[in-house]
Amino acid sequence: MPIGVISEVYKGSLNADLHYVFTEVNKVLTTAEGSKLSHTIDIPKPVGVESLYAMLELLVETSSPWIDWKVKVNGVNVSKEFKPAVSIRHGGKFVHKLIYDVKSVLNTPESVSKARVHMTIRHEGGGDAVLKSIGFIVAYSQSDAYTTLRQYSGLLLLDKGERFRMSELCEHGGSKVDIVAYSPAPTYVTLSNGSSSRRLTAKGLINTQLDSEFCEVLELSNEGLSPLFVLNVLSSSVQIKRASLKVTRVVPVVTDRHLGLRVEIANVGETMPDEALLIVLDKGFVRGVKKLTPPPPGGTVEEVVGIQSAQRPESMTLRLVWKKLARTDFEDVQVSIPSV
Repeated sequence: MPIGVISEVYKGSLNADLHYVFTEVNKVLTTAEGSKLSHTIDIPKPVGVESLYAMLELLVETSSPWIDWKVKVNGVNVSKEFKPAVSIRHGGKFVHKLIYDVKSVLNTPESVSKARVHMTIRHEGGGDAVLKSIGFIVAYSQSDAYTTLRQYSGLLLLDKGERFRMSELCEHGGSKVDIVAYSPAPTYVTLSNGSSSRRLTAKGLINTQLDSEFCEVLELSNEGLSPLFVLNVLSSSVQIKRASLKVTRVVPVVTDRHLGLRVEIANVGETMPDEALLIVLDKGFVRGVKKLTPPPPGGTVEEVVGIQSAQRPESMTLRLVWKKLARTDFEDVQVSIPSV
């Protein structure tokens, strides 16, 4: 029979852009005085935008049931005590799942102004600890995005031959389902919805994404020899108004003393990008940059970008870059430069 628990920790809809990352770490925190681990979470972090939902999750293995530690995110204390949400004793070790709501931390003026999420753990007593993995789920406030999220979190141990079943996972018909699990050694896992199944090999931290066919029923079976720890089940649907720019015309501006490009740009998307930039490249070297104000949907704008080059090339690459929320897109256009 499986040991531990996976339970619903969030269910709702937000005007927000959803991002999540699960990273295997395997870093040892020793009993040495001042043992510290610093980790920058590899996730988009738009500057000046508040978070509507933010959860930090840590998987930790210890030799004793208790250690003394402190956790900080962007310099703010998240926890001064070791308080796991779930702990399991297995193979002479203790495996713990710690869950922190860090929304208020990310919404401090200092964090809102930063372009990253940085975590620090200081080990201050007790036995050695191994930080096995980090999970981070965040939804950034955005009027042009709509997210539906249902998150189950905890720690559930499946030994050989054991299985775990869930039903009615999704709030939205187009949702995708993510399964996050950890196995210390290779093991075979089968994911089934009653009519179809997927078999995979799990080793270390895995994040497997399934389509909406698994929303109604999801059964997870451990068919290998190594234990499998189920950490997260997420169902999510994100709808975003697309920002899309297109170069519609390029005219080289060539004189004896000046070289530039007159560029017409159209907005063929549903909304305005947050930022847009024109870059001129010559064999990989940047020869000109121009920040521009994007046109509204259906509109156009004309810009002239100057080119700094000692020699006049036969052709150059014009790159149009635009950013919306935490997503960046670009278009490259090859431009022939006429001789004077």
